[in-house]
Amino acid sequence: NCSQCHGSDARGSKGFPNLTDNDWMYGSTLEDIKYGINNGRAGQMPAHLPLIGETQARLAAAYVYSLSQARNK
Repeated sequence: NCSQCHGSDARGSKGFPNLTDNDWMYGSTLEDIKYGINNGRAGQMPAHLPLIGETQARLAAAYVYSLSQARNK
């Protein structure tokens, strides 16, 4: 689901955020990311919690968070 907008490498596509850079509009903590996945973001990202469930949302948030942590090492 994520790659349709964020790309298979998570670097984004036209109009959609790069998840591997340092530019985070809504915060880059694990809780910020989980909130965005669960509830969506104004304008373009729908809430995914109803679609994928709590466990998958938590795993997706952890994965996205790991991408942001990898860039800081």
